[in-house]
Amino acid sequence: MRLGLKTILTVSALAALLIACAPKKQETAEVIRIERDGSEMVIIPGSIFAMGNDLTHPDFANQAVEGKALRPYHVLIARAKKAWQMEAERPVRKVRVDRFAIDRHEVTNRQYRLFLDWVQLNGDDSVRHEDQPVGKDHTPRYWTSYNPLLQDEATAALAPFSSETFLKDNMPVVGVDWFDAYAYAKWAGKRLPTEAEWELAARGDDERLWPWGNSWSWGLCNIGGDKSGKDARDKSPDRDGYIYPAPVGSFADSASPFGCMDMAGNVAEWCADWYSEDAYKVFPDRNPIGTIDSGYRSIRGGSSQSVPSGVRCSARSFEEPEFRKFTLGFRCAKDI
Repeated sequence: MRLGLKTILTVSALAALLIACAPKKQETAEVIRIERDGSEMVIIPGSIFAMGNDLTHPDFANQAVEGKALRPYHVLIARAKKAWQMEAERPVRKVRVDRFAIDRHEVTNRQYRLFLDWVQLNGDDSVRHEDQPVGKDHTPRYWTSYNPLLQDEATAALAPFSSETFLKDNMPVVGVDWFDAYAYAKWAGKRLPTEAEWELAARGDDERLWPWGNSWSWGLCNIGGDKSGKDARDKSPDRDGYIYPAPVGSFADSASPFGCMDMAGNVAEWCADWYSEDAYKVFPDRNPIGTIDSGYRSIRGGSSQSVPSGVRCSARSFEEPEFRKFTLGFRCAKDI
């Protein structure tokens, strides 16, 4: 079949448009290694990038509509939130971030044990945050018999997880609060990332929705959804294979533009900032965003229990600094 010149030009223009709209790949990031905790960090060049999201969707109202069901279901699960519920991500604004390094992986149990061993010998006076509660123990919640019900055989059989679920060396450490994460980071010669740093490392400078691009695909990260059995390794398109956190780096195809792993799902991650819902409007170009005590610390990345919308690069969350859960861990940053 012969194509006319006009058709060829149209096809060429369409191809050029698709290439222009596709998320661009960043060059391979420079890597440094930290001896104290054995971590690998990638260096993120300083830049001015678009932070936040003005995403809307025709299936969602711009304000709450009482009693209105959302259909179809796959749209609901992929977006999960009405446009008005994403207000904390608006407006998109330009933020300057200086050069820094960030952990390629979430902090693991193996690394955290090194920190606990050091604290046992030296105490935490030199690494603790000044607001840390008196008498605090840095042991993760799920490393102890925190729930007496799990000691009963009949009850334990019904439990969705056991203590062993969260103890393996290559799993991200969970059940740590913000003060634990702060102390670990300081011990390792690092700090917690700001929200702006975290988002830049996750999405690069092209405003992509997820670390790998703008199209959602089941199986690229560890989130909630259609599961089969306990930690089933089923790699079919609609399953990621894990009910709880997966070993760090299990989803190589979902690396961020800079090569950071698990920035969508697996475990949510503590950030340095105080959380402020209207920070983007009040402080349009600030990094860190939240510098005033709001009672809540910022969280990024979503977890193994999140829906797709909750693991977008711009999605924001928060908890009280003392909060601990099996969905929450952290990674560290460092000034370069």
